Amino acid sequence: MSGTANDRRPFDDIEVGTESFSILEAANAQQYMNKPTISAQILRHMANCLRLTGRSPEGILLEIDLDPSELDDPKATIPLEKFLSFVDLASRRSANANFGLYAGRLAASDSLGPLGFLFLSAPTFRAAFNSFNAYLATIQDATHNRFFEEEGLATFEYGITDQSLGNREQDAEFSLAVMHSFCLNYLGSDFELAEVRLEHACLSDPKIYRDFFRCDVYFDQDINSFSFENRFLDRTGGAIDPALFPIIEEHVRRKVDDHCLEKLVSEQARRIVDVSNFAQTPTLEEAASMIGISVATLNRRLRNEGVSWRAMVQERRMNAAARLLKQSRRDVADIALAVGYSESASFVRSFKRHYGITPKRYRKN
Repeated sequence: MSGTANDRRPFDDIEVGTESFSILEAANAQQYMNKPTISAQILRHMANCLRLTGRSPEGILLEIDLDPSELDDPKATIPLEKFLSFVDLASRRSANANFGLYAGRLAASDSLGPLGFLFLSAPTFRAAFNSFNAYLATIQDATHNRFFEEEGLATFEYGITDQSLGNREQDAEFSLAVMHSFCLNYLGSDFELAEVRLEHACLSDPKIYRDFFRCDVYFDQDINSFSFENRFLDRTGGAIDPALFPIIEEHVRRKVDDHCLEKLVSEQARRIVDVSNFAQTPTLEEAASMIGISVATLNRRLRNEGVSWRAMVQERRMNAAARLLKQSRRDVADIALAVGYSESASFVRSFKRHYGITPKRYRKN
């Protein structure tokens, strides 16, 4: 990736057996043998936002089989699937289609735990994004995040990589809104975005989004992101004393180290699949090179764990297609291209072979 603002991570590479991975890559590798998780602190913030609407979150928590007391433990994690269910139900019960947006606007420095303080204490705006991007894996699994500079613009991207997880619209809006809120807290009201992109269809009046972000907002996109002019990047903030930044970063770094247990090869391989472009998924040979093992060794280890490279690639494509069919208005041909097929006919055949019905029938069911 050329021209990115975070080509070098703020920590060294580590060795995992015969495979060499950066700490970030190991920390961000999804625990596919278990459900991906998210910090309970984030759900606590969402629960508090629901209370502000005059509605109690306890009923929803019990409905999704979560003990409300879990939110009081700052070190606790909860299944990401349950977090997504909570924010979706909170939106419905509060009759607010943009509940995630407003929860993001209400975010304080502690809403994301140490990461919020890390962002707001950074010596420059560029450092704020680079550090946040590097350590996001400490509070959420199954996440793609990227920050880069290109053609005069800086862009922050966010998305959930586990394509089997639904109800992600409110999370996407919250994630971009909370980052926008942090930007305003860091730089002040003169900060402005150039554009916002969201994976899902518009959930309410488009004017609500334009007024909220104060820029053009595009829907049914390939990734959730926002961009702004890179002239802001060298500016300094005053929200939190920057002398605290190295102290907070060291604290977060220790969390990453604790999170870096040795990963199964299948998890490392699936991570490569999940963060790749659908149209440019690495080959088995490229994946083996990225992991640092031979093709034969990768094949053998995947086979021993009951998976294959082709099956992982196909599973991700089909899960993404199923989600887009249910949660967007994009037509079948557009979805076929979005998940890596060059033409609709082969996509329809693959989808029917995988799910037993055609994409159009799946959408109607």
